[in-house]
Amino acid sequence: MGKEVTESVVATIEVPSGNEKEEEIQQEVSLVEIQAKEMVISTDSDYERAAEFGRQIKTKAKVVTDFFKPMKDSAYQAHKAVCDREKTMLKPLQEAEKILKKSMTAYFQEKERKRKELEMKMQREAEAERERMLNKAAALEAEGRTEEAEDVLMDAQLTESVATQATVIMDIPRAKGVSSGKDWEIEAIDHEKVPVNFSGVEIRPVDEKAIMRLIRASKGKIQIPGIKYKETIKMSIRR
Repeated sequence: MGKEVTESVVATIEVPSGNEKEEEIQQEVSLVEIQAKEMVISTDSDYERAAEFGRQIKTKAKVVTDFFKPMKDSAYQAHKAVCDREKTMLKPLQEAEKILKKSMTAYFQEKERKRKELEMKMQREAEAERERMLNKAAALEAEGRTEEAEDVLMDAQLTESVATQATVIMDIPRAKGVSSGKDWEIEAIDHEKVPVNFSGVEIRPVDEKAIMRLIRASKGKIQIPGIKYKETIKMSIRR
């Protein structure tokens, strides 16, 4: 086993809470709200005094802000430094997750490709069988075997239904903590062909986010001039 290293990061922030300066400021501002509530304005002179008091409030607020600014700046720098280190440490994990999702998506898409291939094969076979039955029915009709021809035609109609509706349900891979769903991604944009407005949404200059919203809302059925997109799989991994 490698040597275990434990690193402790301590951000030292100077917070002069309770010092004489803070206590002095606290005393100066503690009665301001009460004074404001007690102030009665019934004359022009009262109004002028209120305005002067308002300016004093603004001045005191600036004193408070200036007092805490160095502490806030120090806290911000310490927080930023920790966040930067966290970001650096998380980056290889995030890249690893992207690689893993890409591989899992490729596997999922390959299963979907095979499913569609099998589905098309079934439809082609059903269509070929339908054609065979129609030819047989025509031959029987030519021989005067009308009832047999009608029976074969009925079978051909059933086969036609299979040819047009045959579907294969994919055995979706399942794993704990993983979920997936259909999504789409833009492959290419011909900026010259993209319209200014489409389906009531302004998308020029080309707004890819708005275009993706349209694509997802249509479940991948919409056709936008100048936009080429494809169906993909959105993979999510949780703890």
